[in-house]
Amino acid sequence: MNKSTAINIGKIVATHGIKGWVVIKSYSYPTHNIKNYDTFLYIKNRKEFIEIVNLKIMPKKIIIRMKDYDDINSSEPLVGQDLFIEASDIPALKKGEYYWKDLEGLEVYTSRNSYIGSVDFIFNNGANDILAVKHNKELVYIPYVIDHIKVIPNEKIIIDHETI
Repeated sequence: MNKSTAINIGKIVATHGIKGWVVIKSYSYPTHNIKNYDTFLYIKNRKEFIEIVNLKIMPKKIIIRMKDYDDINSSEPLVGQDLFIEASDIPALKKGEYYWKDLEGLEVYTSRNSYIGSVDFIFNNGANDILAVKHNKELVYIPYVIDHIKVIPNEKIIIDHETI
């Protein structure tokens, strides 16, 4: 098992009905793209591939049906499991584009070199991505607006001080 090459692309958060459907939180963009990957999870430290045979986007959730999980009894033990893909399966990005995983952990400074904190996590609020920057156990939420942010890969993020 080599989890270092695995990318977390989602999580099974609940069951849906009695026919094996599960509710997922998808970290792919757009969220329904999760069905386009060879998805797997780790069960008892063993890689288990799952085949998403159907995906439905509902008003407040995404549900999937997986091959060989035909009832609630078979899918219920999967609740809480993270969904993974191999790092080699993610598409290359254009210059200036970054995956969230590449930004998490980077230190954040203003353009006047004032330390803000480090990126704890990132989420999307519907309008744009938001950097959750942690400093002294406090979180500061900064919109990721490309016109006001400069990323120095594997080093730091610089935010235009006038936007904070």
